[in-house]
Amino acid sequence: MARKSHRFAHLLQHFRANRVDLLTRLRQYQEDPTELSLARLAAVLGALECLYWQALGCDEVLLAKKIARTTEASAAYTTDAIGCITSIFSAKH
Repeated sequence: MARKSHRFAHLLQHFRANRVDLLTRLRQYQEDPTELSLARLAAVLGALECLYWQALGCDEVLLAKKIARTTEASAAYTTDAIGCITSIFSAKH
């Protein structure tokens, strides 16, 4: 059995931490939908998007698919939030 690469282990560690953070931020946003909780949720989603591209760049396709499934699953809970994020940032520019 081949050993997992250091890059894979590093990306997996970040993915797990961000996945836990995503659940926390989703709960916080649902309990108190303020701009601050929305910005924190956007930061976690951005971090997961970055990890997705890093995983693809390191040829860790299965990890990238898992990250994509996680962000797609969270879309059911964040659709309203993503619309708010877009309107906030487009209004300020």
